[in-house]
Amino acid sequence: MRVAIIGAGPAGISASLILTSKNVQVTILDEQHTIGGQNYRNSEIVSKEKVKSLGFDYVQRESMLKSVEKAIQQKLLTLNLGASVWSLTENKEVSWSINGKSFCQKFDAVILATGALERAMPLYGWTNPGVITVGAAQNLMKKSHYTPTAPVMVGSGPLFYFFACQMLKQGNPPKALLETQSKIDIFKSIFYLRPNLITISYLLKSVVMLAKLKLGGVRRVKSVTDVHIKSDGKEYKIHFTTGKTKSYIGAQNVFLHAGIHPNIQITQALGMKHDWNYQNQCWEPRTDKFGRTNIPNILIAGDAVKIQGADSAKISGEIAALNLLADNGYTVDHANIIKKNHVKNKYVQFCKFLDVLYSPKEWHSCPPDDVVICRCEGVTAGEVRGAIRMGCLGPNQLKAFSRCGMGDCQGRYCGMTVVNLFSEMVGQTPAQTGYFRIRSPIKPVTLSEIANFKKLP
Repeated sequence: MRVAIIGAGPAGISASLILTSKNVQVTILDEQHTIGGQNYRNSEIVSKEKVKSLGFDYVQRESMLKSVEKAIQQKLLTLNLGASVWSLTENKEVSWSINGKSFCQKFDAVILATGALERAMPLYGWTNPGVITVGAAQNLMKKSHYTPTAPVMVGSGPLFYFFACQMLKQGNPPKALLETQSKIDIFKSIFYLRPNLITISYLLKSVVMLAKLKLGGVRRVKSVTDVHIKSDGKEYKIHFTTGKTKSYIGAQNVFLHAGIHPNIQITQALGMKHDWNYQNQCWEPRTDKFGRTNIPNILIAGDAVKIQGADSAKISGEIAALNLLADNGYTVDHANIIKKNHVKNKYVQFCKFLDVLYSPKEWHSCPPDDVVICRCEGVTAGEVRGAIRMGCLGPNQLKAFSRCGMGDCQGRYCGMTVVNLFSEMVGQTPAQTGYFRIRSPIKPVTLSEIANFKKLP
């Protein structure tokens, strides 16, 4: 059996190691040039000291790399890094590009471990130079060892505080954290807390992070709303409201973070059913509890199906791989699958708590009319509302009205905002609104790449 795994993060790597242990031929495809996904980005070429300052679990990283190298040496695992996957069919034909050349290969099964995308946070001034997402800033830190000095961070969520602690540890703390969660969010989220070791462990880590930020002298402003970023000479003035008080703070750089959501481009292109997560305000592909989809031998693992964190993603990858083996006649320990799934559910339950605590806010989910929501095509929220008033029936038809969702990102970053705007204007649920109709190629492909197309045996 030949299996393609799209994504070399914790879920994809853990799935590959389960499969290769059963002598299954595995091909991993990932856009990055090193394995590990966002959590271990660039970790193969980063020094031990740098890894520790970034907060990685070095022992896990080393163990993962050694296991992957062993599978490669046994010729059971093929790594295609720097590969942009632009098509996947129901027949398990995968097409991808590397260095300007395209390839296509048919597999017996596919595991999607495509991870998550950072949610856009459209507000006044978010398209200005020097205003980037926290995820982009973290990539700069990991790949280029560079972070702008003393930025102001706006948003909330685990990555928000984790990155602030990373900056602090590297001696370059943020100037201030403008936190968007409120006391009401805290009260609502408590309902989803369940007393178990995983919950206690994560809560303790959170307390430690907040304590580090306090000891490091990082200013925290809570319950922030209505953020505006305005240019003021060589720096920006970040205007915001807390309660009834309006304030501002100056900075040369601003980092925004409104949480993350599953990367659903491939699953939407395949026509799979998706469900709207009302807490995290995003679409999630519909699977059974083991990662199976409605298409035989195509499974989904990790954050690609539900935001659950790196630890849970590893277990999710193992579960998907074990069930794929079981479905194809391999001998597996079903009791072990059930046990792993039980542990994974504890992580998922805690993530429901996080979804509610850090739920996206209406003031940036449905921004004012003059705020750009589609950066690729320069479409504003007002243009979307205007198209709806003219009779536009849904996100997909909006492309004809405004080109929103037709740029290079193909709706990855404006999609959730569009869904919220339609739901607000029409008075229907996001589930009734639907999403963009995604077609292959799901990533931009040049004519030269098509001309160099090669079908592999």
